[in-house]
Amino acid sequence: MVLSEVLETLRQEGLPAVAHRLHYAFTAGHIARPQRDGSGRYRFSDADVARCRQYLKNLPKPGRKKQPTPA
Repeated sequence: MVLSEVLETLRQEGLPAVAHRLHYAFTAGHIARPQRDGSGRYRFSDADVARCRQYLKNLPKPGRKKQPTPA
């Protein structure tokens, strides 16, 4: 599957799937990058789609993470 097919599949499942969210997840290390084909396009396996699905079901909250308060 290519990115557009993955996005369409995830949207049909009711998930907030947009390209920039997945690209951010790859860059930030939340999801491992899928393999690329000869033209440079991502090729998603079933396992890659499952990881994307899991990430989109539990999106990280925006903003900085709270620092623990010193005791």
